[in-house]
Amino acid sequence: MFEVRRPNCYVLPEVDPAQAIPDEFSAATLLGWSDRLTAMASCQAVVGLILKFDAMSRVPMPSRHRALLLHLVEDPLRRVFAAMPTLGPGAGRVLERRGWDLTMEQRLACAVYRNLKQTLEELDAVPAGTGPDPVETRLWVLEHQFGLLERQVVVALRTHLPVPSGTWLELHGRYRYFLQWCHHGSGGEAGAGLPGDFDPLAGYKRLLLLGIAAGLRVAEAGRDGFMARLRGWVADTRLEALGTGEPEAGAWVVDPTRDAPCRSDHRVVAGRGAWMLVPAPGFAELTQDADPADIAGPSTSEQA
Repeated sequence: MFEVRRPNCYVLPEVDPAQAIPDEFSAATLLGWSDRLTAMASCQAVVGLILKFDAMSRVPMPSRHRALLLHLVEDPLRRVFAAMPTLGPGAGRVLERRGWDLTMEQRLACAVYRNLKQTLEELDAVPAGTGPDPVETRLWVLEHQFGLLERQVVVALRTHLPVPSGTWLELHGRYRYFLQWCHHGSGGEAGAGLPGDFDPLAGYKRLLLLGIAAGLRVAEAGRDGFMARLRGWVADTRLEALGTGEPEAGAWVVDPTRDAPCRSDHRVVAGRGAWMLVPAPGFAELTQDADPADIAGPSTSEQA
């Protein structure tokens, strides 16, 4: 049975590179298996997907093969996520009674995320110049990684549970990965000219704002009105490299070495690559009376 307690559910398992790909992870076999998910009860389908993705993460695969498999199960996975019950603030008592530290939704999101993370590693392992750069595949993987991390934060908003350990380090790491891949030194022009509608800068700012709201337990956060206004707030929120001077009034500091979204104190930030987040006025007004100490995360040197 899959684990329900793990310090960091995003850590990749050790994989034997000499292991052959089992038949269950051939495209035709996995597609047939995913078709049968529709006949399963919701709970049974969730457990089946967790076990399948966990097993997949332990198998080495050539470049793009894992991406193909993830594409094949994209629609069934979306349907299963949509069918899962919406948990409220009482979820913590249920988890405690069962001896779990993650909900089933969080568990599934972590299992899928690990495979997406491995997909990028497998793409990066292909020497440059040996074939066409899979730009659209990378963007697809990053978009789904951002989406799964957002799902973790939204669960935290609804349930008042903490996000799984490592969530914010993963977010900071994904955005840095994107910047390095695009050869940009700052987020201002990152992604210009890339295909598709996914904007990693907007996705990063969106999750940082959600993280602030979740940590401060803003009453309106998670409600339809809040989520509807979030797009406008993201567009009017600035993310800039943190210089040597004092951040401007109302700014938050994004420290990529901390497993936390932002910090409100403006003391020296450990590590390099810190950012200054200046929220949109409407969002700032909503959070100005909350206690910023609630979202402080443990200082760490771990990198996502």
